[in-house]
Amino acid sequence: MKHFLSVLPGTNVVHRKSSEASVTIPFERTFRNLDSNRPAAGRALEEFVFCGCGFPHHLLVPRGSREGLTYSLFVMVTDYEQDKVDQVVPGGSCSDAPSICGVFGGKYPDKRPMGFPFDRRPPAHVDTLRSFLTPNMLARSITIRFRYAIESYENNSRKSY
Repeated sequence: MKHFLSVLPGTNVVHRKSSEASVTIPFERTFRNLDSNRPAAGRALEEFVFCGCGFPHHLLVPRGSREGLTYSLFVMVTDYEQDKVDQVVPGGSCSDAPSICGVFGGKYPDKRPMGFPFDRRPPAHVDTLRSFLTPNMLARSITIRFRYAIESYENNSRKSY
């Protein structure tokens, strides 16, 4: 996920709502009727299909289990000034998930390829994740526990995940 923020040396605590992630789309677009208001062809149809790209806000983090499931967390920090692409990203209902879907009619949101740094084979000397990591990367095992509390969509739409 690409989040743009300035950080200072040392510990920084960042809180984000799932609706602020650059890979998610609203609940309503996740479960929309694909036959309702569907354009017949052309750019309008392309945009209609593109608008469904992204993870639902409520599925950004895996559910886990009561006992806890172990996942791998990878974080990489880069210099936005070096990676940014100078383009106007159109606003509107289809610009929510550029990190996973790209920008409709535009370039990918940064100069690095989609999936970077996992879009290529590692150098020959790299045979473990630890040897792959550079100082701007962090990998950790985390455990996610599901507390089996189900809440209605109306309650969840006002929360961050």
